[in-house]
Amino acid sequence: MGRQGFKVLQQALIGALALGLAGTAAAATEITIYTDNYAADEALSRVAADVLEAHYDVDVTLQSASVGVCFLGTARNENSLFLAAWLPKTHADYMARVKDDVDVLGTLYNGARLGWVVPAYVPEDQLGSIADLKKPAIADKLDGRIQGISAGAGEMQLSRQAMDAYDLKDNLRLVTASGPAMTAALARAIDHQEWIVVTGWSPHWMWERYDLRYLDDPKGLLGGREHVDIIANPSIKAGHPEIAAFFSRMTVPLSKINDLLADANASSYDAAAERFVANEREMIATWLGPSGESRDDDR
Repeated sequence: MGRQGFKVLQQALIGALALGLAGTAAAATEITIYTDNYAADEALSRVAADVLEAHYDVDVTLQSASVGVCFLGTARNENSLFLAAWLPKTHADYMARVKDDVDVLGTLYNGARLGWVVPAYVPEDQLGSIADLKKPAIADKLDGRIQGISAGAGEMQLSRQAMDAYDLKDNLRLVTASGPAMTAALARAIDHQEWIVVTGWSPHWMWERYDLRYLDDPKGLLGGREHVDIIANPSIKAGHPEIAAFFSRMTVPLSKINDLLADANASSYDAAAERFVANEREMIATWLGPSGESRDDDR
């Protein structure tokens, strides 16, 4: 190879290297949002992913896992978040394990609630409180079952404590299942006007579809009103302060979440999130902040 040929090859190699470096520099940041398979988290995580990918140089992966894995994964893995830390009670045990290894970026919504739920047609003078479940006649009407959700859920941990504290184990058993299995059991019971108690929570689309009520909890074991926080691996705040700032501003009124969940149940989480983003531009502008608003205006 002559000197001229070598020079051409050298220039080609330098150009290829420059292109490779430029490609690396331009690569989008990979963000993981853990989701715990429950309605509000699934829907709002998709909303967050859609907005992030539209306004920031990121690629978002939604990683479905049990709630315990969501907490641990956020603590251990860089550029990861979880948008459904129910505090101060429901997820207290999970949060205690990771509190030194995550940042709390903000509160996504207030007024969340857990409890045992019955259809409104169940007479309140017969079954108005968890304490009433100790009566054998009431347990018989429920076929000896309280319909639960997944075993690792914070609500199931509290529900097992309630079974002990209210001395219910002689006549009732807490059935473990998925969230969709719980709502399917609720729908079947309502179709036949049968008595049922389910481990429920709000926000959830079932409150929009059915006429339901919470049972009183005299011992206060299932918790009162809670706030749902966004937690993140410290690498988010350290390496991507603009993303951390976005989540610190992301907050949604409970009424808007109920509407979103009703839409998701009638269609899909993805479709409902897309419509939410299209219809709630003013709210989303507050999440983005001044720089996000100006960038959106320039589009």
